[in-house]
Amino acid sequence: MKKWLVVLGIIFIIGIPIYDFLNVELDELSEGEFLTEYPSPNNEYMAKAYLIDEGGATVRAAIRVEIDFGNEIKTIYWNYDESTVNIKWLDNETIEINDHKLNIFNDTYHWKKDPNWEKTRGEY
Repeated sequence: MKKWLVVLGIIFIIGIPIYDFLNVELDELSEGEFLTEYPSPNNEYMAKAYLIDEGGATVRAAIRVEIDFGNEIKTIYWNYDESTVNIKWLDNETIEINDHKLNIFNDTYHWKKDPNWEKTRGEY
């Protein structure tokens, strides 16, 4: 019985940090290197793009895009295996980032939560 408790304790101690690492949320990302910014058509909001390249030989770069609402900054886009960004505002609330259309108030793109991510991996 004690042996099982020790094994379960080890799994718990190791499992929590691994689970936490695999489930990174957009607000937990590092800032990255500033690339460019694009104002919305009405100049109320600013989309700012960053390159996150901290891995070295085994980890590829990622693109992170945040929206500056003036009183709040919110990351809405994170895609792995990208090193360039193409941003186009479609209207004052809709933005297209590397072929992903997002409403800046309601939508986010998180590559780990995209079941079709492998199909478009590395296009940018």
